[in-house]
Amino acid sequence: MEEEFSSVCKNCGSDLFFNPKTGCLTCKYCESNFYLPKKKKEAVIVRQYTSAFHPNMLNASLNSYKCNSCGRTYFMTTEGRSSRCPACGNSSTTLVDEPGYCADGIIPFKITKAEAAQKLGEYVGSNSKIPKELKKLVKDQKLMAVYIPVWNFSFNMFASYSATENVLKKDSYDMYYSVPNPIFGDRTKRIKSLDQCATAGEDESFLELFDEYDYAQIIPYIPEYACGCRVEPVTKDIHEFYSDIVGEAEKDFEKQIKRELLKRKNETVNISIQTRARDVFFNFTYVPVYVNTFKYRNKLYKLFVSGTSGKVVGKTPVSTWSRLKNVLKVLGVGALIAAALYLFRK
Repeated sequence: MEEEFSSVCKNCGSDLFFNPKTGCLTCKYCESNFYLPKKKKEAVIVRQYTSAFHPNMLNASLNSYKCNSCGRTYFMTTEGRSSRCPACGNSSTTLVDEPGYCADGIIPFKITKAEAAQKLGEYVGSNSKIPKELKKLVKDQKLMAVYIPVWNFSFNMFASYSATENVLKKDSYDMYYSVPNPIFGDRTKRIKSLDQCATAGEDESFLELFDEYDYAQIIPYIPEYACGCRVEPVTKDIHEFYSDIVGEAEKDFEKQIKRELLKRKNETVNISIQTRARDVFFNFTYVPVYVNTFKYRNKLYKLFVSGTSGKVVGKTPVSTWSRLKNVLKVLGVGALIAAALYLFRK
C-alpha cells in the first residue's frame, strides 16, 4: 500500500521541504530527512490538443491562497504555515476556496536556496550599475522557491503551395518569349518545444530562463517535489496561446517556402500557400525558479534564479552615478560633434 503524502515532520511536527541536495524531504526545524516514496516508472502525460480542453480536466489537489496585500492568488501542496506571497513578498495571506490544478509534469529543483543566493550575490555584486544600497537590500531578502506553470506544445505543420514560373525560351528568330509553367507541391515541418508561461503574474524578464530548462528532465508530478514551494496559478487561456503560436508558426513556414520559390532560376509569380497544424500535442509542466522580490524607492522589483542552472535574470534600478555617466557620455559625444562642426565651418 502506497504511503500517504505528508508535509509534516514525523519527529517534531515542523514543515518539510524538498531538498535538491539530498533528493529527500527535509525538516526545517530538526533537519530530519525523509526519503521520497518509490514510484512506478511512468511516462509524463502528453495530451492531444482539442478546443474543448479546460484546466479542470487536470487533478485539483493544491491549496489556494490569496495575498491580502496585492490580491494575487497562488497555490501550495501543503497547508503552508509559511505562506509568503511570491508576487510581492507579503506574509499576510488567506486560504480561499479556489481549485488549484496540478501540472502533469515537473522539473525538480537542482540547486538549493543557499546556492541560488550565492549566484544572486555574485550577479548583484558584479553589476556596477546597481545602487550600492540596493545590493545589500537584495542580499538580505529571502529567496522563495516557486514553480511556474508552462504550456509546452509540439505539432506538425503541413503546407500546400502553388505558383507560376515564367520560363524564358527562344523562338526561331532568336527572340525571347515567356512560357508560364505551373508549380505545385507539399511541405511538412516538425515544430516542437514551443513553451509559454501559463501565468500572467511574471514579467517578461522571466522568459529569458526558458532556454535554461531541459524538458528531457520532466518527470511525472508528485506533491513531494513541490513541498515547501509556492506554485503559481494558471491565469492564461491555453486556447489563445495555441492560436498565437500556430499563427506565428504558419507565418514563418510561409515565409520560408516563399523565399525558396523566389530563389528559383526563373521568375516566380502568383504564389499561393496554405498551411495548417496537425497532430498537436502538449504537456503542462512546472519549472523551478527562485524569486527575489524587493522594493526600492516605492517600486517593486523581481530577480529570478533558475532552479536548475542558477542563471539570474530580472530588471533592477540603475544607480544615479551610472545614469550620470551615460548622460555625460552623450553630452561628451555631442560636444565633440559640435566642436568638429565649428572647426569645419571655420
